[in-house]
Amino acid sequence: MHALIGDQPRHYERLNLTPGVVQPWEDGLRTGAAGGTFEWWYCDAHLDDGSTLTVEFHTKPPFVSPKAPLTPFVLFTLTLPDGSRIDKAYTAEPDEFRASTQGCDVAIGNNIFRGGQGGYTIHVEVEDVVLDLALTAQVPPWRPATGHAFFGAAEEHYIAWLPVVAHGSVTATLTVDGTTRELTGSGYHDHNWGNIAPRKVLDHWYWGRARLGEYTVVTLMFVSHERYGKAVLPAVLVARAGEAVVSAVGADAVGFTEHGVSVHPTTHVAVGSELEYRVTDGDDTYTIAFRHRKDAFFLDFGKAGAYHRFLGDVTLRRDGAEDSQTLRDQTLWELLHFAPRAPEDDADPHGTQHIPVPVIGHQA
Repeated sequence: MHALIGDQPRHYERLNLTPGVVQPWEDGLRTGAAGGTFEWWYCDAHLDDGSTLTVEFHTKPPFVSPKAPLTPFVLFTLTLPDGSRIDKAYTAEPDEFRASTQGCDVAIGNNIFRGGQGGYTIHVEVEDVVLDLALTAQVPPWRPATGHAFFGAAEEHYIAWLPVVAHGSVTATLTVDGTTRELTGSGYHDHNWGNIAPRKVLDHWYWGRARLGEYTVVTLMFVSHERYGKAVLPAVLVARAGEAVVSAVGADAVGFTEHGVSVHPTTHVAVGSELEYRVTDGDDTYTIAFRHRKDAFFLDFGKAGAYHRFLGDVTLRRDGAEDSQTLRDQTLWELLHFAPRAPEDDADPHGTQHIPVPVIGHQA
């Protein structure tokens, strides 16, 4: 069985998509919230006070099988500058769910995720947390090819990803335990859906985004399950001043190297301490590097896998025919790991067991 990114004419025809054009309906309900599928709308914000927040609206919780019936689910996470977290979750009845197929307009109880390519409004109301967030897009929507990775001999299974707002400005009013704050920052929104549990077709994925000066970068690396040949399915966006400079999809267009891989001492999954993506646009080569500084947090799902969020340094280097440029900042990125983990005896208390990892794609 094989895995590939849907970038051929047959894929666009199958999905009724136009290359390079993202229509508003693509951010609407795509699965019908049916059994055998999953779908979620995601937003994160890096706030000027040093905190970060994430909001997720799901047709069913991420820790259950896609075969489960419609189980509307909202997840809110606030990470404060000192590293402490506030997590709130709301599971609704099926009749509390409403979503449009024409655009992003999702309601789960009193919680709302709504908007279009110019901007979004999000309202979260769970226990003692009330959030009203406005996200104004500063980069056009981006779809890497069709946005679908297909799996199986007949390409019968898929996972889809649509980064609708790669970068935008954020204003928010947040009330926690009776205390209200007005916040500003930057944000991101994407939309994910599929018809198979990711753990059944993927070994792991890395995802990251960052803003460096006038540049925005978004990176994704899918590695398929062993039964699908451990195929590497990367995608990278580099945008400058609100316009896409590079949209690169597939191992022929994206070089990727993972350095300093070790077994995490708690979740026992392989984690890279440095990731590098390389893409070329004419005479310019862009290298995006994420370097681990600390774990923001992690979730151990047992046999189902583990989720890691990291905080560290991000570097964007542009090497041109006549000049070069290097920008640095800090950002968050994630690893979702589904493959069998290393035995506990293989990891020392400092997680320093190093594992050789092959270089993937073309090298700069």
